[in-house]
Amino acid sequence: MTTDPDSKKTFCSSKGVVLTLRPVSQFKLDALRTSTQEIPIPQYQMTIAGGEKVAHPMDEIIAKNQGRMDEWLEYQRQVKEQAALQAKRFTELVISEGVEIEVPGTDSEWQKNMNHFGIDVPEEPIARKLNYIYSETLVGGEDIAALVSQILSVSQVDEEAVAKIRNSFRSKAERSTPGPIGKNKRKVAKQQPDVQ
Repeated sequence: MTTDPDSKKTFCSSKGVVLTLRPVSQFKLDALRTSTQEIPIPQYQMTIAGGEKVAHPMDEIIAKNQGRMDEWLEYQRQVKEQAALQAKRFTELVISEGVEIEVPGTDSEWQKNMNHFGIDVPEEPIARKLNYIYSETLVGGEDIAALVSQILSVSQVDEEAVAKIRNSFRSKAERSTPGPIGKNKRKVAKQQPDVQ
């Protein structure tokens, strides 16, 4: 996962495959980001002074108090599912638009190899390209994160946004940002070695 020092327009995967990169339209990325409808938060009725009932967004505590946890958990499930789908679409858009590569045809050795092992290869051009990039040029999640990061850099996307995206591919334990200090939790200082 290195960058050619002479040109930021290439990416070398952990497999040693060098990919040629091109910028992705920030307008297209913004269009993707705004294309998803927000899932409505469940509401509850609250009576205010004068007896008028007003709808308010629910939270987990209200859901517990009103015996509506099933509804709250379903909302949370839908939000997670939507976020995962959006992250997948984002990654696929960046990689499919940002990598210049010739995808082998249906009579190629790659196709024969995939057929031999019973691995389905999509016919749809974008899905086929992604399948080829993932199966033949990348090793795993770190390669995907580094590739997306490099494409976004070539696309002149803000470095802070690139860092957040790269961090999103890491497991929870690998993430560099510490979680917030919650109620009744103390921040523990690192122990200094006893030097005498």
